[in-house]
Amino acid sequence: MKKRALLEFTIDTERAASELTEIISTILAVHPGRELEILRALDEEIGLALIRAEE
Repeated sequence: MKKRALLEFTIDTERAASELTEIISTILAVHPGRELEILRALDEEIGLALIRAEE
């Protein structure tokens, strides 16, 4: 059986940006050495979301 670590988050949608920032920081902290991989994947998704939002 594969060991998994799960985190659950509740987001206050009135503070979405700051809440997401805290979540990203938490995820990065539990994945040392994978920060760039995670941040690059987020950068790609955010970039695509920005393109869609600006259309």
